[in-house]
Amino acid sequence: MDRREAMLRVAALMGSTISAPLLSGLLYSCETKTSNNQDTKTTTLVSDKHKAMIEEITEIIIPATDTPGAKEAKVPDYVLIMLADCYPEKDQQRFFKGLDTLDERAKQAHGTEFLDCKPDQQVALLQKEEALAKAEREEQNRIKAQAKTRAEKEKEAEPPFFSMMKEMTLVGYFTSELGATKALAYVHVPGKFEGCVPLKPGQKGWAT
Repeated sequence: MDRREAMLRVAALMGSTISAPLLSGLLYSCETKTSNNQDTKTTTLVSDKHKAMIEEITEIIIPATDTPGAKEAKVPDYVLIMLADCYPEKDQQRFFKGLDTLDERAKQAHGTEFLDCKPDQQVALLQKEEALAKAEREEQNRIKAQAKTRAEKEKEAEPPFFSMMKEMTLVGYFTSELGATKALAYVHVPGKFEGCVPLKPGQKGWAT
């Protein structure tokens, strides 16, 4: 199974809610040769503070439990590469503006930067971001449903910051080696094909 197939399976896992920028970026990346100066590109794209926020947020979304967390699965590195190589500049700017806005909301609510907030405060801030992102997407869908011209109906929606962060985290994690083999059920040699196998209570989803 290559990364493209894994991504499509994760899309099904997420209810096919992967946004167009991530989908096109992943498909594009499947046909792009790896750059020799990858570290330089991602390093110059983000500040140290943004990088630290990405590391913290991805670990909050998928914390380490009896399975590896996002940091151990190198999801933050995946997010940086996706931003640098696959997202257009306007989406990159919206993403980093979202991080700055989150930091400002942390200062207003708790008098300190997001990274210095207590764990429960960080979780509450991200839950608020998720609620705001949901409301924004519902408003975009409402406007699109009421569109009268073809151009208005086909206008590409702009995914909110937290939607971008969450989908990159989930796709990066479940298509990583650790995510696919530790968080999901993985059989290196599946053997015969069985099209329909009932899941047992508490059973992991299949990676293969």
